[in-house]
Amino acid sequence: MLHRLLVKRELDEWYKNKSAEKIQVPQEFNQIKHLKKIEVRDLNNPSGDITIQLLDLSGENGFHLEQQINMKVSKLVPVYVLDYSYSLRHDLIDGAYDIVGTAESLELIQGTNYINKIMKEKGFIELSYLYDYYDTVYEWNQLPDLQPFNRRLTLGDALFTDVLELL
Repeated sequence: MLHRLLVKRELDEWYKNKSAEKIQVPQEFNQIKHLKKIEVRDLNNPSGDITIQLLDLSGENGFHLEQQINMKVSKLVPVYVLDYSYSLRHDLIDGAYDIVGTAESLELIQGTNYINKIMKEKGFIELSYLYDYYDTVYEWNQLPDLQPFNRRLTLGDALFTDVLELL
């Protein structure tokens, strides 16, 4: 599919139509433990973003933790990537300490396991954000019709961003 889309450029109309589709948040996501809210950012793009905010945690001495699961879903093929963000506040810290990384709390691990189960049932495959997402798909000299914007075209670029610049 990527060869027909990016090299031969046979699928431009299909690409535009798929990018215009809206991503569907599985209803089962509303059953995620400790769920605060779900937000969707879905523009005319080859992917959409689902932000799953979990309930805030508060502890002694002004400790406050916000956690969220960031999900990017491709509209071109049934794949997604997950990333996590935290915001930590404490009376002894001026402002918030924002962290992006792996699932480190029980709530995020449970949420991730549940999301992966639901998405697998719906035929989706999780790509590793640290590995698969950055795999090289093509070198730029193999794509004469595309304007290079990085050292190489990665799987993440091909499946989640508008590299064809048709939108």
